[in-house]
Amino acid sequence: MYWQSLPWTDDTVTLFTGLAQQKNALLLDSQGAGRWDILLNRPVAESTLTAKGWHHQHWQASAENLDACAVLAEMANWGQTHYPIQRPDITNDWPFVAGVVGYLAYACPSEKGLPSVRADEWPLATLAYYTQGCLLDHQEKRCWAWCAGDDNAWQQLLQDLGATTTQPNELSLQQSFQALTTKSRYANDIGRIHEYIRAGDCYQVNYTQCWQSPYSGDLWAAYPRLRNLTKAPYAAFWNLAFGQMLCLSPEQFLTVINDRVITKPIKGTKARSANEDADDIAAQSLISSQKDLAENIMITDLLRNDLSKHAVLGSVSVPKLCELESFGQVHHLVTTIEATLHDQASVPDLLRDAFPGGSITGAPKRRVMEIINELEVSPRGVYCGSLFYWDQQGRFDSNITIRTLVGANGQLKTWAGGGITLDSTWQEEYQECQTKMGAIMHALEAWFLAPK
Repeated sequence: MYWQSLPWTDDTVTLFTGLAQQKNALLLDSQGAGRWDILLNRPVAESTLTAKGWHHQHWQASAENLDACAVLAEMANWGQTHYPIQRPDITNDWPFVAGVVGYLAYACPSEKGLPSVRADEWPLATLAYYTQGCLLDHQEKRCWAWCAGDDNAWQQLLQDLGATTTQPNELSLQQSFQALTTKSRYANDIGRIHEYIRAGDCYQVNYTQCWQSPYSGDLWAAYPRLRNLTKAPYAAFWNLAFGQMLCLSPEQFLTVINDRVITKPIKGTKARSANEDADDIAAQSLISSQKDLAENIMITDLLRNDLSKHAVLGSVSVPKLCELESFGQVHHLVTTIEATLHDQASVPDLLRDAFPGGSITGAPKRRVMEIINELEVSPRGVYCGSLFYWDQQGRFDSNITIRTLVGANGQLKTWAGGGITLDSTWQEEYQECQTKMGAIMHALEAWFLAPK
């Protein structure tokens, strides 16, 4: 394994801009809210799952009918066989050293018996095996380049990192974001959800809506500005062959370190204010909101059950329940759930059985996913799925792909939603969608909307 300490910089954006226009360049960004930023490029193998099946490049899975988590397991084994690394001690704290990075779209098959696939133009899953990249440690103020490939790959990485920064293609929105769900449809659907709850079908449904705008150019042009707005610890930018993903997620899905698994569902949202007193009032209002507390606790119970499928009996715990966490634009209620994995547990099985995350489905999961399929106007695509990495050290981390924009085929899309309970009113829930994504859409329009 090659590695080299680089001169320290906390300017993640400038460092990645030299890579951003390369196919499959990927930034996993803590946006100043976490310790590590991970920059990756030039994967040695790729796989995508569409309605037509799997497409593999530079490697081959054992069968064409495998689910995404089975292919994840096989790709990880393939990478360890073909790119084994001898890690120096310095890598012990590193969050990622060679492994699989991927996303599962919301409609990617998970537990048996869930609704049939309702997908959009994006692949249901994308997996890529990365063997080189750069790490920024904001705690220790250190920066490293590393490579598990040969000398040619190592020299190419150093050349990529040292390349003159090229500016992204100018981003242009051709019109303001348009909601695909009308207000009247939104109000009627909340009413239908209330009927399902009263009938005993469910307790809570996470109902979402989509906005889109025709666009041209490079989404990376928007990332540095949006980064300053959101301060989201699970953010990412991925320049994929079929489109670009810009994720500003604050939500951790599953993290596995040794035999411990952690999940931190978010339920409960209030907009932040530039006025300190008003911001404190908003935070206290969220902490005391019985509706938001109940919403969070329902999902906590669901996720405790999801983790228990692969946990040592009695090890599931909730060390933090409905705690306030504040990000760039919003306050959230966040719960921390932990468990000890049993000896037979595997990361792919854990991911399959917990996916999609309960915070973006509702409870009980199977029935509410059927209701979501029935009511929501447009497929969720990558929204409400998960972006993750799993490296040769066995370290796994993942987010929920909320606060996410995707661009492909001249259309820029984004989504927002919220948990609907009997205490919900459609007006308040509609406003919560605006709280989550409205400021981001308005900022994009202010910066990039083409003059008429």
